[in-house]
Amino acid sequence: MFSEKDLIGSWTLLSWQGFKNGTPAGFPMGEDAQGQIIYSAEGRMSGFLMRADFARATRGTPAQYNTSLAYGGTFRVEGDEVIHDVIYATIPHWIGTPLVRKIERKGKNILLKTAPETSNSGAVHEHLLLWQRVGG
Repeated sequence: MFSEKDLIGSWTLLSWQGFKNGTPAGFPMGEDAQGQIIYSAEGRMSGFLMRADFARATRGTPAQYNTSLAYGGTFRVEGDEVIHDVIYATIPHWIGTPLVRKIERKGKNILLKTAPETSNSGAVHEHLLLWQRVGG
């Protein structure tokens, strides 16, 4: 079981891998994606993810969902899940939506798994994001 206190602090992204129908399907922002997620004692959270080559990939053009994304809002822990209640986001349809992430301990790190989503084609997509506590 997890509690909000288990997550409080800053975390840096170690890896982000996508899965399609339970099979590895690549790295949404590259094998060297970068990011951070911050959980505050006041119940707020914010996350930012980007391609390692973000500056070059977006050269003079607006950022796209496949080069960076950010969102923030509040969070709560229920059992082995953290729910991010999205208030701000670079993905408009996330605003006002709870994003549920299953939490697993991986040593000192945490693994956040997205809820399975089924595409129009019937494929089931999931994402696994491994985070390391900053300074811990």
